[in-house]
Amino acid sequence: MTEMKKSSPPPNLFSSLPYDVVLNILARISRFHRPTLSLVSRSFRSLIASRELDATRTRIGKTEDCVYVCLDLNQNQRINPRWFALAPTPKQQRSVPIPSFPYVYPKSPTVVSNGSELYIIGGYAKRRTGRRSKSVFLLDCRSHQWSKLKNMRVGRPNPAAEVIDGKIYVIGGCLSNKSEDWGEVYDIKTQTWEPLSPETLALTAQKSVVPGRLVMGGKVYDMNGLELNCRKHIRLVEMDKNVFCQILVSGGKLMWRDAKEDLEWGKVLGLEEMSTNYFVSMSNSCGGTRVIVWWEKDLEIWCAEVSFERYRFEDPWGIWEIEVSHRSEQLWGVVEWSKSVFDDEYDAVFRHSALVTH
Repeated sequence: MTEMKKSSPPPNLFSSLPYDVVLNILARISRFHRPTLSLVSRSFRSLIASRELDATRTRIGKTEDCVYVCLDLNQNQRINPRWFALAPTPKQQRSVPIPSFPYVYPKSPTVVSNGSELYIIGGYAKRRTGRRSKSVFLLDCRSHQWSKLKNMRVGRPNPAAEVIDGKIYVIGGCLSNKSEDWGEVYDIKTQTWEPLSPETLALTAQKSVVPGRLVMGGKVYDMNGLELNCRKHIRLVEMDKNVFCQILVSGGKLMWRDAKEDLEWGKVLGLEEMSTNYFVSMSNSCGGTRVIVWWEKDLEIWCAEVSFERYRFEDPWGIWEIEVSHRSEQLWGVVEWSKSVFDDEYDAVFRHSALVTH
């Protein structure tokens, strides 16, 4: 009786496929699965790390929004705040730590994003000296590599900032009364800074959304000559094409009013299940049509994405506790998702957040 031959293992299906097909398949998988996929084999690890994979994702339009959050751990003056990436769906791992910031982290900077890049702009150079910082730092969210860009012309803590047509516009935050120091613009391609005039046509849209105010990065600012004051905790949300609402965090609740009218603030309805949570911060998401709110609960830091629906509504019985009874329109919030993102065992404090697309 002849000895039975041992069955040979089946061929690797991926290795038998054309290279372009393999890239096309892997490009459709979330970035948050890449660490696991890289353990499959050495060839997989090489593919996951290749620039061609990112290029393929961009070409086929398979990008995903990812929230990045900065937390101050232990509030230790000698330890830099830490950035984390949040998985795009609640069921995935809560947060992934980003490599530590390799420089001295500024106090009170402004954070903006542009596609897969995150910028930390200005602030105070050192937490104790109070010197205004000219520094700008970049986080490449594809490779999670930090780098330092060319300094601004003027130090600016808490400046207004927004990316418009491939350029970073930065306004306010400086002590100078010179009009040429009012703002400056950074060309991402040429990597140069130029003075920005208050009369520049590039800011026409930012000045027209809320009458008498400037809107930058979804935030609303009061303008008094060359002076710029941020209306803290207010975000602008686009309800429809060129139709906006202002959303405010006040007393731990979400409030709203029309962007064009200085009416009293009304409560955002439909969030009663979250009303016991005290919202501490808010940021824009989904192209400015939604917000992400942050709060602390049971020694954890939570976040939720909220979309909005606006319509005419009457409540003669006061069931929904409408603070302004004469309103003909109401705003409802819809919780798209919510999740715990960090155990607060280290006495973590929320600092910044940004939405990145890659």
